[in-house]
Amino acid sequence: MKNLLLSVLVAAAWPVHAGLNQGLAAYDRADYAAAREELFPLAEQGNAHAQYRLGKMANLGQGRPPDKKEAARWFHLAAQQGLAEAQNALGYLCLVGEGVSQNNDLALKWTRKAALLGDAAAQFNLSVMHGEPFGIKKDPGESLKWLRKAADQRHVQALNALGSLYEKGRAGAVQNAVFAYAMFAASAERGNPVAAARKRNLEAGMSAVDLQAGQALAGKWKPGTSFAKVTGEMTTALDPRLPKGH
Repeated sequence: MKNLLLSVLVAAAWPVHAGLNQGLAAYDRADYAAAREELFPLAEQGNAHAQYRLGKMANLGQGRPPDKKEAARWFHLAAQQGLAEAQNALGYLCLVGEGVSQNNDLALKWTRKAALLGDAAAQFNLSVMHGEPFGIKKDPGESLKWLRKAADQRHVQALNALGSLYEKGRAGAVQNAVFAYAMFAASAERGNPVAAARKRNLEAGMSAVDLQAGQALAGKWKPGTSFAKVTGEMTTALDPRLPKGH
């Protein structure tokens, strides 16, 4: 009986996964009509991933004219189920007042939920919400904390922003060309031309010791590792001035 029940549950789940995969595949090849055909019934049945993708299509006007209210509806349904991408998307709509009434408290609430789940885009957005000059609830310490978390996940905008803070010594970040170099190098590795240019400009003004330390740090800081941990492990042999942590 147990094996029979298990086979029934697996058989029941398979069409859902198949339809979702087909819908997402259609979305990836920009066949939005086919994507909607596959995803809509799943979203109606409560599938959070299908709900989020329909919300994204409505928000961006993919296959149909943009419909921000429809986007907000789908995002909200998926966000309530704990899907981080949907929570972040809903937070943004609350922030700018598209499809829903503008509400800073709800923007912070949903964005923070997604950030706590580890969504890098939400972590970056939360940093902006707490930071200067556009923050809706300015808190430099919180802003820097979330910016670092997003940078640890190689979020390009976070890497560039944090690199700039280290380069200039702003918003609670101690001025450190070595750290700035590592940030711009990581962003440049992801193909960001702005970071590549900033890295070259920084190199031109760095001492040989600092450049060596920056290159060593950039090489040691691998994706998925904490920048704070890596800098704490850097030996003073590389640069006696290199502080532990950040």
